[in-house]
Amino acid sequence: MNDRLRLTFTPSEVTKPVVCHMARQFQVEFSIRRADVQPNAGWMDLELSGEEAEIERAIAWLEEQGVRVSPVGGDVMAG
Repeated sequence: MNDRLRLTFTPSEVTKPVVCHMARQFQVEFSIRRADVQPNAGWMDLELSGEEAEIERAIAWLEEQGVRVSPVGGDVMAG
């Protein structure tokens, strides 16, 4: 299963390697499609691949870390 997601980071999370920790902790792979990360905030569009239950666990964990997660519709490469 693949999920396309937008992660939005607040100033306290933007400098933390949360995506790296997520990939190590859960059986998911990610591909960064687009991103805009500044010193005080940022967002990242990524595609998560893996079993549905594991993706759901990874998303819940990201939200626990203070990252806002929302679905991305359509082709995230378009812009």
